[in-house]
Amino acid sequence: MKPRRLLLALPLFCLTPTACGSDDAVDAPEGSELTDDDIDLGELGADDLKADGNWGAATTCKAIPNLPKLQSPRITISFNGLTLRLTDSAGGYDKVFPIGPGSINTTPGEKTHLESRSMYPLLAQGKQDFEITPATTTACKIWWTDKATGETLPVFAGLPFLSWSGPYAIHGPVDNYRAANGGSLRRGFVSHGCIRMRAEDVLEVYARIKGVAKVPVHVQREPERRPDGTKVDVADPWLGAECTDDADCVDPSLTCKTNPWSERGFCTRACTTYCPDKPGYPTSFCVADPDAPGKGMCVLKESAQNYACRPLDHFEPRVEKRLGGATTANVCMPGTPGWIGDQCLIASDCAAGNVCFGATSGAAGVCTRPCTSTCPDQPGFPMTTCVNDPALGGAACARRCTPASNASECPAGSACVTRKQVGTGLARSVCIPD
Repeated sequence: MKPRRLLLALPLFCLTPTACGSDDAVDAPEGSELTDDDIDLGELGADDLKADGNWGAATTCKAIPNLPKLQSPRITISFNGLTLRLTDSAGGYDKVFPIGPGSINTTPGEKTHLESRSMYPLLAQGKQDFEITPATTTACKIWWTDKATGETLPVFAGLPFLSWSGPYAIHGPVDNYRAANGGSLRRGFVSHGCIRMRAEDVLEVYARIKGVAKVPVHVQREPERRPDGTKVDVADPWLGAECTDDADCVDPSLTCKTNPWSERGFCTRACTTYCPDKPGYPTSFCVADPDAPGKGMCVLKESAQNYACRPLDHFEPRVEKRLGGATTANVCMPGTPGWIGDQCLIASDCAAGNVCFGATSGAAGVCTRPCTSTCPDQPGFPMTTCVNDPALGGAACARRCTPASNASECPAGSACVTRKQVGTGLARSVCIPD
């Protein structure tokens, strides 16, 4: 049986003080249920949907680990990076966790069209910074109610629930919620807006921040980057993960291969016919290595979980044959989406209306288009601005960037600089080729 999707309307306003994160809300004691109006869960497997009363460990509150609490915790969530990073400026704690954010909304006309459904609070409220307070957390949430049927399921499995914007919260993995440990995470776009985490990880995050009056939560679409430009990722990266050398791939079977479009490395593995899979990740596939005739490399299949290969820097979905066979699959291959600010090697790399400027035999160029005052935007991508710069060939469209986020919007061959918008003179931060 195929997984079923449960479709419920997204709430457009907060229904209770607790849901809104009001400072006046009463702290929820451990083991209690928050009164948030639950949103849809997103995709669930057939076994997880069975309301047969055999809940296993799902109705048992999981033990909170005894861990040192952080003094000044801060959370950064990246949807395309599939990461939650918890840091403490006062104590040096810095840890990255894998997540399962909202699925990509493919319904035209809706606010989150072609965005992760987790983007709804950002688009509706026009901000990226939120907070978690004791009033918006509980150590043990169990039940979820399907508003369409009134049926309740203990999908939250007795794990912590931390709201960062009304019913949009950080919680457990949902999948296999009957398991003794609380379930298993699929790292990808899988929920209807909440941030799913591994059971052990959400327990750690809760233990580290429990009782802190306000925990800042910064939320962004693009992968988080450090000041040196390296991508923030989990300690055990898998196929497609960004790297600078083989050691970054951690797994000794993986090697770091250069992506000519991104001008960054990615982790892969040599193969002859088949490739290994890793729990929680999309399945893998062995394809011909474009740089080594007769040899193969392992890549990930494209699916809703990694929609359009978005978690990977300069990859695109493409139908390829299995090395040495006739079987085909839609897989994530090095390439470019071709939108404004994406890098390119030839003109056909860029989307209709765009041109590839500055590409040479030794370096990628950038997709742009001539402009006189304004530039088009596209859902799922950073905003754009018309600027005049020789590195773009004159007045042309550039991708906006955020210096405070270490220019996570810019590709490796660009720098985030200030330029005036053509026609207005307003100063904008944009990605300009080096």
